[in-house]
Amino acid sequence: MNPRDPVAVTIRGTRSAVVVSAVGRIDMTTERPWRELVEDACAENTVKRFVVLDLCQVTYLSVGAAPIIVRAHYHCLHRGKLLRVAAPIGPALHTMHVTGVRDLVAVYPTLNAALEPAVRSPW
Repeated sequence: MNPRDPVAVTIRGTRSAVVVSAVGRIDMTTERPWRELVEDACAENTVKRFVVLDLCQVTYLSVGAAPIIVRAHYHCLHRGKLLRVAAPIGPALHTMHVTGVRDLVAVYPTLNAALEPAVRSPW
């Protein structure tokens, strides 16, 4: 992917979550499609418990994305959902640490970990 290309963003549903996946750079010039799908996922009228932002393949996350994640977190809470972020060690996690977003939202090292239920039952 060319660094000047727009970020590639997809949205899909799982049994318990709406997943918004991004590949490439999320910065001021490329964030719009990502932001729109994040907003759509949070506003979706569904019984799914989680909205998961998959940032595992993000090569750059600008500090300008932090308010989008914070708004998504509160929008999800207002609708009875939980926001989770999948971000391994790398640029996305670094930005989340620097901006303090990491202290507000639940961050998981992989997408599979973010999709796991909060509590495992022996049943």
